[in-house]
Amino acid sequence: MKIKFFLGLIVLFLGNLWNAQQSCGCKDALQKIIVKIESEYPGFETKTKDKFLYENLKEKALKSSDEKINDEECLAILKNYTGFFKDRHIWVLPNAVEQPKPSAAIKTKSLKINPEKFKKEVQKKENSFEGIWKDNAYEVGIKKISEKEYVGFIINADPAYWKPGEIKFRLFADGSYEYYTQAHSLQKGTYRIYKNSFLYFNDQRMAFTRQVPQSLMSTGEIETIIGELNGIFVKKISAKTAMIKLQNFSYPYVNIIENLIERNKELLESVEYWIIDVRGNGGGTDNAYKNILPYLITNPVRNVGAEYLASPTLIHTSENYLKGIMKDSVKNREEISGLKTRIDLLKNNPGKYINYNQDKINIDRISPAAKSPLQVVVLADNKTASAAENFLLKVRQSKKVKIMGIPSSGVLDYANAMFFEYGCSNYKLLMPTYRSYRLPDYPIDNIGVQPDIYLDSSIEDWVKFAQEYLEN
Repeated sequence: MKIKFFLGLIVLFLGNLWNAQQSCGCKDALQKIIVKIESEYPGFETKTKDKFLYENLKEKALKSSDEKINDEECLAILKNYTGFFKDRHIWVLPNAVEQPKPSAAIKTKSLKINPEKFKKEVQKKENSFEGIWKDNAYEVGIKKISEKEYVGFIINADPAYWKPGEIKFRLFADGSYEYYTQAHSLQKGTYRIYKNSFLYFNDQRMAFTRQVPQSLMSTGEIETIIGELNGIFVKKISAKTAMIKLQNFSYPYVNIIENLIERNKELLESVEYWIIDVRGNGGGTDNAYKNILPYLITNPVRNVGAEYLASPTLIHTSENYLKGIMKDSVKNREEISGLKTRIDLLKNNPGKYINYNQDKINIDRISPAAKSPLQVVVLADNKTASAAENFLLKVRQSKKVKIMGIPSSGVLDYANAMFFEYGCSNYKLLMPTYRSYRLPDYPIDNIGVQPDIYLDSSIEDWVKFAQEYLEN
């Protein structure tokens, strides 16, 4: 399930997609979503074999979608309709994008300060918390106001929302903060500071790194902290056993996971047993666990393929993504070539199901690592989903891997989800784009991947149980 590609699409084109559409009344939105699902959802025919039941639900939904109902009531109707398909890769979400308030209504205070002068002053304070800090959207200066308070003020940010000097956040000595969102609404919570170089807002799940003076932490140290904060870390739990916690396979964590394994290579290769904990891992991309497989696999891995529905949305979004990566044609040469081939296949077969790889089954012949654990336990629960379930299906084919826990979430038959444009801006529609060749013989949706060893509710510490199983 290669979803790295479409995770990128969601990030790159979501804003443009929704800005191009218009707000709709509830009945209009429902009718358009119905058309989109009936024509572009890969599971529609399978999920609506009982035509009477489906048509009855649809009729009731349309009758209840009065134009005068509010957005919250409408959202409930839309979710009730999409819930019929029992597919957790179909989401209807409110498009609650924060907008900047009129300047007269913004109560955010400003700090009277010269950014250039401030920058020169803080360059001399190597061990100070004061300095220039950045995250993906903001460049801020952090200045000490008193013994009990630091202030973060805007240096560079989207000018539609922020002006230089406006206060972005306040940090208090008791570990609490006040943080102003993009729309200047106030949020409160607690924060953590690492070596005066890494600032993390616990409740906002946002992080800033110090740029000036230069950070005292290496990129590897910062990656390790980000990983730990998001449930991604390696821990030696005994002389014989190490645990790898992998709670997220999302695209932003691919490099973090790869670097984590590389940095801990000596530790991981020195123990006899591994416990890989993917409880709570909602999925992401298969690329996230690719460099772990050589340590786990004992024989070629059989992968069941998938077929994509050649829909207008999939073609359009693929073309948009192609335009984006064409900017660096040298770096993305291989990806560009493959994507062009896939787009041609989709265009030449509108409304049909396309198998990009031609074969329903492909065999991965993974070269085993020179040093690897003797046995491995993978812990999974009912929140292990999507790409994480694909991970379970791969590693359970190894002769030295056992899956322990309870059945996984069951969100894998129809996948590679992306946002679909359907003509309305006030609600978002997320749908899968492919169906698995496992169907109908081996469904996973709403069933889950079954564990080799079931852990009942009397077992409180799964890690301890797995360790004792491996070592005794």
